[in-house]
Amino acid sequence: YASDDCKYYSWCSDNNILIRFPFQIEGHQHPYCGGYPGFKLTCTNDSKTVIKLPYTGKFIVRNINYLRQQIQVYDPDNCLPKRLLSLNLSGSPFVAASLRNYTFLRCPTRNAGSQFIPIDCLSNSTSFVSAILSVNLPNPLPESCHVIKKLTFPVSRPGPYEEIFRDDLSGDLRLTWHAPDCRYCESQEALCGFESINSDQVRCFFDYQTGKYICYQIFDLFFFFFMKLTP
Repeated sequence: YASDDCKYYSWCSDNNILIRFPFQIEGHQHPYCGGYPGFKLTCTNDSKTVIKLPYTGKFIVRNINYLRQQIQVYDPDNCLPKRLLSLNLSGSPFVAASLRNYTFLRCPTRNAGSQFIPIDCLSNSTSFVSAILSVNLPNPLPESCHVIKKLTFPVSRPGPYEEIFRDDLSGDLRLTWHAPDCRYCESQEALCGFESINSDQVRCFFDYQTGKYICYQIFDLFFFFFMKLTP
């Protein structure tokens, strides 16, 4: 019973993202087998995997790299820049995988030049919003433009090349976590999980036959009482 309850992995649908420790899909596993605090996920009606950050809201999960301890998410409304303007990762276990400094501008007309990245989802017919790497911000500013905000935020991937700057604002958000650190277990193709029910420390489990993280302490407890009750 304990072995069936404490499944090592789960998912929102077939051929979807594999969810395992430190993550847990809410309602798919019993709390005593669960994931690490702050790593709770949910499933949408159309089988998408969702993570909710405490001060920023919900994102759709595109991928989880357990070896690198990175999660790749995107905005369900396809307007990542709007989310970045108010991004707050405090209260979550996640930090930026890579950071870059951008300045957001509002202008009466669309900015010309490859260094300005147009943000259509924040613009309308009379006001155009764009972003530029802060190091490339011209002085003086283009005519009738003003700065909305200067920020340092997580970006899609590190690198010096101009083409990836556009990806920062139209692609996915990549976050990483430092605790729990399961990278050694992953590198050894072992399962990572809590040492015991009452512990927040993790250890590696080598359970290749079942492919599950078994709540060993619970199983031992059931077995102990079973032996006591058996004549």
